[in-house]
Amino acid sequence: MSKIKGLDVIAVTDHNACLNAEDAMAAGREYGVEVIPGMEITSREEVHILGYFYTLEDALKAGEEVYAHLPAIDNNPLLFGNQIIMRDGDTPSGTLDKLLINATDLSVDEVCELVRRHHGVPVPAHINRGSNGMIGALGLMPFLPEYPVVEVYKGVDCPAYAMKGRFLLHSSDAHHLEDIQEQVFELDTEPTAQAVLKLIEKMNQPI
Repeated sequence: MSKIKGLDVIAVTDHNACLNAEDAMAAGREYGVEVIPGMEITSREEVHILGYFYTLEDALKAGEEVYAHLPAIDNNPLLFGNQIIMRDGDTPSGTLDKLLINATDLSVDEVCELVRRHHGVPVPAHINRGSNGMIGALGLMPFLPEYPVVEVYKGVDCPAYAMKGRFLLHSSDAHHLEDIQEQVFELDTEPTAQAVLKLIEKMNQPI
């Protein structure tokens, strides 16, 4: 679907896990779409933080650590569906037991530190959307120099102060194929996963 929509680079960021990144990256190579492996990690404050990684190995190691910080509450497939791990061309190979939509016991700062420790780039997700955006969860957006790169959800208004001076990312945050947007956002860099990550990392340095 990303190929049909004309996208060059996408990120796959499942909630608190990244075991489907390998299969997504393989599909990307087949269809000519660059795939950044990542996660959307929920802090104990219920803030969603995107973690983007340069390599699958780093993403998987970070994913193991994040999974260990989730509470020992099993998923209920009747309520939430199976948390399926895909392999070898979209073939189910197993499931994850812990409920992935729960919050970890890590603070926002600890989540960001974990991502950086695994050579990743942390970015607050959809800061202006609902209780899982940084503004809704914390009551306001921390001021610069904290979080110089943020993701802004285009579907709702975002306070000007929260965006001023920051490098803004936008995404479709697609939970279903039909949610994937066409190419409405572009970065001034080469259309490769590595180049996109390097640009985001450069802009993520304290101002």
